[in-house]
Amino acid sequence: MKFIGKDGQEVELKILGYQFPTSFDNEWDANWLRIYLNVKSNVGYWQTVDPSLTTWEVDQIIKWFSALSQNQEVEHLEMTFIEPNLSFQFLDKTSDTKTIQIKFNLESRPQPADDDKEYFINFHFFNKDLATIANELSIEHSKFPVRPFSATSVAEKVESDKKPWWKFW
Repeated sequence: MKFIGKDGQEVELKILGYQFPTSFDNEWDANWLRIYLNVKSNVGYWQTVDPSLTTWEVDQIIKWFSALSQNQEVEHLEMTFIEPNLSFQFLDKTSDTKTIQIKFNLESRPQPADDDKEYFINFHFFNKDLATIANELSIEHSKFPVRPFSATSVAEKVESDKKPWWKFW
């Protein structure tokens, strides 16, 4: 999905997959997503891939953009996450558009990054644009949904750890 702004500025965001595609015994490891960013902005052009969002956080982003598109109040004006690489902030609204700032930090900045410089882009969206963002991100997220914690796989691992080493041969 792409966020398109003024002056040719844009951010492409894709979910590439789970950070640990075969991990099911740890709820957190099972739900980290590798996020691809392609940024074209007035402060530079760069691409990054980093496990910067969880499946739950993507769910929150979808709900946030959806609520904004329907003129609903959002609980948080700024969406921040466990990994502080990316944030979304609702700055203000005019009669017909809403200003959303996407801020890039740490691994989501261009490398090497100037630590004294802020990397962000402000976008002006109509409600239909916000609804499209929520919908496109939802489609993207449907390929890599929240994976439930498997207590049985943990129980099986605990039981296998109790077996004597010669029983594995």
